[in-house]
Amino acid sequence: MKILVACYSRTGTTKTVGEAIAKELKADSDEIIDLKKRTGLRPVRWLIAGGDAKRGKLTKIRTKKKPESYDTIIVGTPIWGGRMAPAVRTYLTIHDFSGKKVGFFSTAGGNAEKAFVEMKTLVPKSKLVENLGVISQEVESGAYKDKVKPFVKKF
Repeated sequence: MKILVACYSRTGTTKTVGEAIAKELKADSDEIIDLKKRTGLRPVRWLIAGGDAKRGKLTKIRTKKKPESYDTIIVGTPIWGGRMAPAVRTYLTIHDFSGKKVGFFSTAGGNAEKAFVEMKTLVPKSKLVENLGVISQEVESGAYKDKVKPFVKKF
């Protein structure tokens, strides 16, 4: 079984979790790169990024691997304004996940359930295996590793 772990990570937090998942599964990994500049003064960039996420905007992205050539795809996103990042929305929209097993993970300061529901709606012909929500403080402390192990066992 070929497994791909793909994620978008502006600050590196989501990437840290994605790398741990890929390592546990001995999976390939891919970074979803948002071609829109999302840097600048903290309050301004947060408002713009969160606004784009809340409005369900798409963006231009770049990746190296094609998820269509994998059996299982695990996709990670930071949560902005309670929603997935626009780069992940674009990734799920432009690729065909039909017949694939999928899993989602997120890093957030709070609840990601709304984002997980929305992510699943973008890949309707796939089979959802599991979701994993990680709080940002768990990444900082290393406690996220205790959540990764039971998550990857589902795959």
